[in-house]
Amino acid sequence: MHVRQATWRALTHPKIWLRCQQWWHQTGLRFECWRRPHAVYRPIFLLATARSGSNLLVDYLQQLPGVACHSELLCTHRRYGISPRQMNPESALAHIQRSLHSLQTPVRGCKLMLNQFANCRLTIDALDAAFPNARYVVLYRQSLAEQFLSRESALLTGQWVLLDGEQRKLARVHIDPVQLRSFADETRQFYAAILSHASLRGRSALISYEELTDNPAACLKDRVCPLLGVPQATPHTMMQKQNVWPLEHRVLNYRDVASLLHSPLLHQRLVWPTAATRRAA
Repeated sequence: MHVRQATWRALTHPKIWLRCQQWWHQTGLRFECWRRPHAVYRPIFLLATARSGSNLLVDYLQQLPGVACHSELLCTHRRYGISPRQMNPESALAHIQRSLHSLQTPVRGCKLMLNQFANCRLTIDALDAAFPNARYVVLYRQSLAEQFLSRESALLTGQWVLLDGEQRKLARVHIDPVQLRSFADETRQFYAAILSHASLRGRSALISYEELTDNPAACLKDRVCPLLGVPQATPHTMMQKQNVWPLEHRVLNYRDVASLLHSPLLHQRLVWPTAATRRAA
């Protein structure tokens, strides 16, 4: 009796239960790979950082004809993700391959967060070797201040997505300038590593959060659909912008960090480097 109770308590522990769910999910993926013949498809990888609009873009991608897209396959705290023990290049690539095989559309994709990508020690070269005909959408946010505040607010409120009809939560954040600069530096480094792969330029779309939210139809029509070779679709979403208040209403120590928040250090406009730029580097 005591053994049964101990076993039940162990299985109902959140972390153990999550690992059980991941194991069961991955067992299903392996079975699908064995049961169903492999078909030719076009992979698409959405490379992004947290709070750069990746949930919104996945929502739009799912609406395109012939396209299906998973969420964060390398996330360790999601049922469809991986366990900490699987955070290595071989396991990560195998999980991505099996997950894409589970879809049945001509274009199949997933979201790869750049910090999770790095934690698994995956490289663009390894991903490209496993999926040589892949296409990429690199999504970033021009305002690193807004991206940082969005992340901190979500951590405080637990509200990572806001849908129609839900109450918008306001969190007032105290900003540590050192932490903010570190976040900006790390984010820039993530994207610099991606943009250093010149071979991706002709197979990628580089889109900012600001462009995506300002004119999603143009982003899809002019950049994503031609990249994937699929017809355009009128984008719609139930997702709402979460942080609509000005910075001074969201930052507790705004006066102390205002100059930093509005400085060029916290603004980026990414472009693919030219051949001359690469030679100079």
